[in-house]
Amino acid sequence: MHNVYLKKRHRGHPWIFSNEIRREEEIHPGEIVKIYQGRTFLGRGFYNPHSLIAIRRFSITDQEFDQQFLDGLIDKALAYRRTWSKENSFRLVHSESDGLPGLIIDKYEDNFVIQINCYGMDQKRDMIIRSLARMEPGFIYERNDTQLRKLEGLEPRQGLLYGELSNPVLIKQDDIPLFVDVEKGQKTGFFFDLADIRKYVKGISEGRKALDLFCYSGSFTLYAARGGARSVTGVDSSQSAIAQAIKNCAYAGITGMKFVCADAFNFLSHDDNFYDLIIVDPPSFTKSRKSIKMALRGYQNINLQAMNHLENGGFLVTTTCSYHITDNDFQELLRKAALEAGIRLNLRNRATQSLDHPILLNMPESHYLKCFVLQRTD
Repeated sequence: MHNVYLKKRHRGHPWIFSNEIRREEEIHPGEIVKIYQGRTFLGRGFYNPHSLIAIRRFSITDQEFDQQFLDGLIDKALAYRRTWSKENSFRLVHSESDGLPGLIIDKYEDNFVIQINCYGMDQKRDMIIRSLARMEPGFIYERNDTQLRKLEGLEPRQGLLYGELSNPVLIKQDDIPLFVDVEKGQKTGFFFDLADIRKYVKGISEGRKALDLFCYSGSFTLYAARGGARSVTGVDSSQSAIAQAIKNCAYAGITGMKFVCADAFNFLSHDDNFYDLIIVDPPSFTKSRKSIKMALRGYQNINLQAMNHLENGGFLVTTTCSYHITDNDFQELLRKAALEAGIRLNLRNRATQSLDHPILLNMPESHYLKCFVLQRTD
């Protein structure tokens, strides 16, 4: 096993970048290395000379990455989620936050969908399958089709790894049934990180005329309807997402919902209606620091358009899922949008990702989801 020495003081982040280490010997991609700061041992991690993130630390001790170690971390992750959730579908492993760099495992009832975005972790795929197979799932499916794999020098890969695939998968969230397309849906098929925000939306929906922008498969629409909204219009640019949303509403016995396949910006620019509940949950507008300014303009623009359709007394529930956009950045762009719209907004709630997406204290990147709930109070 190779030793790697850092050039400067390490601050505890699980990522160590290529410009932070001394290259004294050839180390192959995926190898496990011991990390040192001078004579101080800092732990073990996966090494990748072809990535900007040269080392992804998985332990602060001299720990072997064997089957027992992996099983223990997955069991620990499951036990943590069982302490506060009665759901049977959730994010089981949230990469570095659960001590498993680059590994995502989403649990859909008794099935698993995995994503691996770390070269060393990708070499442990068979171990991951064995660990999950202990729980006797219906299937294990991989969605290793992300752009992040290219940065690691990994090829995209998708398909069944274990069991018999049944797609779409029917899950329940707060007793609301939802079909999830694990083969063609976004990410692994569903966004568990919005669970707490959806509950809040349900609680403020009674009697309201709601607009759900970037509605995807209709989860916010369903929660608003179950919360007593008098009408909900869902908008998404994906025809397949709209079809899934219609199917979800029909299966849940919810009628009268309206879905529109359209770009959210274009929809708002041509819509003459006003709403007293608007949900703005767009995809990330930036994947890097280079495009932050453009992303801020995009977020400000979509929220300005939403504010121009918000009734007095109505709620705007708006999110950003980019860790490059800070809470202060988000609040400031919303302030500017409200000023331009000529309305007064009160902050009623702030939220972040649900507890099955834990935030690692020394990894700011793990805190990516921000949500502001604003009420118009002219």
